[in-house]
Amino acid sequence: MSFGLLGRTLGHSFSPQIHAQIADYDYHLYEVEPEDIPAFFAEGDWQGINVTIPYKETVLPYCDEVSEQARRIGCVNTLVRRADGTLFGTNTDYDGLAYALDSAGIKIAGKKCLVLGNGATSKTVTTVLSDKGAREIVVFGRHDAVPYSDIPLHHDAEVIVNATPVGMYPNNGARLIDLDGFAHLEACFDVIYNPHRSQFLLDAERRGVITCDGLPMLVAQAVYAAVHFIGLADPAEKIAPILAKMRADDENIVLIGMPGVGKTTIGEALAAKLGRSFVDIDSAIEEKYGSVPDYINNHGVDAFRAVESETIAEIGKQHGLVIATGGGSPTIPANKDLLRQNGCIYWLTRALEDLPTDGRPLSAGGIETLRRLFDERKSCYADFADVTIANDDVDTTVSQILEDFHEAMHH
Repeated sequence: MSFGLLGRTLGHSFSPQIHAQIADYDYHLYEVEPEDIPAFFAEGDWQGINVTIPYKETVLPYCDEVSEQARRIGCVNTLVRRADGTLFGTNTDYDGLAYALDSAGIKIAGKKCLVLGNGATSKTVTTVLSDKGAREIVVFGRHDAVPYSDIPLHHDAEVIVNATPVGMYPNNGARLIDLDGFAHLEACFDVIYNPHRSQFLLDAERRGVITCDGLPMLVAQAVYAAVHFIGLADPAEKIAPILAKMRADDENIVLIGMPGVGKTTIGEALAAKLGRSFVDIDSAIEEKYGSVPDYINNHGVDAFRAVESETIAEIGKQHGLVIATGGGSPTIPANKDLLRQNGCIYWLTRALEDLPTDGRPLSAGGIETLRRLFDERKSCYADFADVTIANDDVDTTVSQILEDFHEAMHH
């Protein structure tokens, strides 16, 4: 049996790796231009397909029958060819979003909800929110919707959902709205799953509200699609383990801490254990600009910090890495989001007396220099860190990081 995903640009799709974990069937990516859609349906030999942007509404006329769910939403994301050759269309994005909201603990009943975007995905979102008993739903968009300039009129909202691709890779860091002013905000959901934490969600994290990215929705909708594809039984039991594995495989492990604390040693050991690539930010800088000490001596610390942030921005967009940062990178607040967007951040500590200073221009001068540096930076390290771990023994430290990391990816 052959199944797949229909879309226009699918190079970064996670769907094949999700379906590979659901069951043993062939799953292909079908990148099709709009003018070739009629031929795709006339000549395709697939048994079932998922449908993504921009074709969720385009495929409706090709369906001989659509589910009540898809009819209400007005778009389809799952098509199945029945034994008689007719096409049945449904919308498992609905099931995926409902699962994601519930698993994140986002309560909708009685809440005022804002939906950013009024495309096909927005229709699914508004239907789910309505069915979950939202008190009020306000949809924002650039055309035929409430304009974004009216956001201040709705600062009493409790839940905000981003149903647009704004902030998605490679345009990491973009966002549609500022969360300042939302005094009653309780939760933010983003359909984006690359990066793991969009700027919208990073802003929400700082507010201390519940956040959820689009990966649980993506995994759940795929599992529920398999119910239609192959009659998969007990779909809910499949979702959590697939989601946990994908998070564990794709989340970066980021190490911060004082110069000489052992970030490179621990990073290399972690990468070897996990079969991952290891990236040292200072080494990445040296490949492009030459020796870090020489660069600092010749251009100054501020110029180096700018180069460092550019490098972190580039590396931070990637997935499944172990990353060791320079000792001073947390002194630049913007670096936190660049590292956090796809990473879990570990602060390695060690007694200052045990830190080497040779070849390190910013910590040269012995213990007094180190104490001053640490006093300047400790609040920055604490702000960046998800977890703090004492690095007194390589094997112990690696084991502690791996234990925490895998536990975090399962929640």
